[in-house]
Amino acid sequence: MVALPPPNVQRLDDSCVHDWYRFVLAFSDQLVTSMLSKFQIEPGATVLDPFVGTGTTLVECQKLGIHGVGLDANPLTAFASRVKTNWAIDLPHFRRRRNALLRQLRNKLADEDRPAQLSFADLEVSEAPGAYAARGHTRHDEIVALIPKGAINSRLLEKTLILREAIFEESDTSIRDLFLLALVAMAVEDVSNLSFGPEVYVSRQRQDADVYGLFAKRLQKMESDLEAVQALPRLGHSQVYHADARCLSQFVETLVDGVITSPPYPNEKDYTRITRLEMALLGFIRDKKDLRALKQGLLRSNTRNVFVKDDNAQHVRDIPAIVGIAEEIERRRIARGANSGFEKLYPRVVLEYFGGMYRVLAELEKVMRRGVKAAIVVGDQMSYFRTPIQTAELLAEVVIHKQLKFKVLDIEEWRTRKATATRMDIREAILLLSRR
Repeated sequence: MVALPPPNVQRLDDSCVHDWYRFVLAFSDQLVTSMLSKFQIEPGATVLDPFVGTGTTLVECQKLGIHGVGLDANPLTAFASRVKTNWAIDLPHFRRRRNALLRQLRNKLADEDRPAQLSFADLEVSEAPGAYAARGHTRHDEIVALIPKGAINSRLLEKTLILREAIFEESDTSIRDLFLLALVAMAVEDVSNLSFGPEVYVSRQRQDADVYGLFAKRLQKMESDLEAVQALPRLGHSQVYHADARCLSQFVETLVDGVITSPPYPNEKDYTRITRLEMALLGFIRDKKDLRALKQGLLRSNTRNVFVKDDNAQHVRDIPAIVGIAEEIERRRIARGANSGFEKLYPRVVLEYFGGMYRVLAELEKVMRRGVKAAIVVGDQMSYFRTPIQTAELLAEVVIHKQLKFKVLDIEEWRTRKATATRMDIREAILLLSRR
């Protein structure tokens, strides 16, 4: 069973490290610890999350002395996970660099009469964030073109960009990455007009904010959390890759002792919109061409990231349950006279999604030890003309029909949530597998 902290070690607050940057679609840290206990994963073992998001699985594992490997095709979330799992930070050095940055920012942000529009087009790029090579300094106008209209007040965006430029002058990449993560978390949660429910939308109109104070508060939180985790008796370590889970065996070099993950679900949620502001701020995307290239590297799960040359559907055209759902969606589309380009793609999304997930499962086969278990958290869907899609059951069908080297142990209901359009209760479930 997973070892609890000794009686003389204070139990960490649930927000510790997790709050550095949160993802609206992430599962809870309690779910991770529950699965670790259920799978009897001990300190020193290695757990894989092939859809790592913002690192919930890896952070919880590290706190318990369990090692982690994570992959994500979104460069921003891969960056966030890598920063959140790097606890080998010299805290006195961190404090010195933080204080130097804040002294510099106090002067740069003190002038409330700074013009509303500034251009950073001519600034030089010092070095990209860590191992995730952002392409450079995105300008005000480039960012505005990529994010929802009204997502952030122009004045506040300029303050954020002033802060970003000061951070890029930091030469220590580990320290700079902490600063950058604090920056994007602040930009979304404390400065922008964005809300999530779970779709991203503009819900308020912030005219100004204490950018300096908000940023300083986040750095203080990082420092106190690092002090707390560094005091733990045994820490795990993690490796995070910006990579496609459909090719995970190219990156995972040793066999793992368990898998805990939550892939995208087949629906009309464009997952890139949720992190669009952050990706633009750090230069991971600079224009619509970059955005298209990013979508091409993602698991197909909605009509906005399906492309003409996609062929993952070929892997599941022999599975009656999946083909039957695609055909039912097409029947309902024709009956309703729904002829938009997106609506015509609904059946294909289903086939491409489950075909892509077949590839992920086939890759998991290669990297899991025999007898170890996987927990795959997925949600049911009724996004396509209210056609029921029981995602966990259909993934189990893929395992069985394709004779993958897994035993389907169970499908457990985890929770229910309200569908955005219909307000109906939709189940989220955990597909439990064991590697044969």
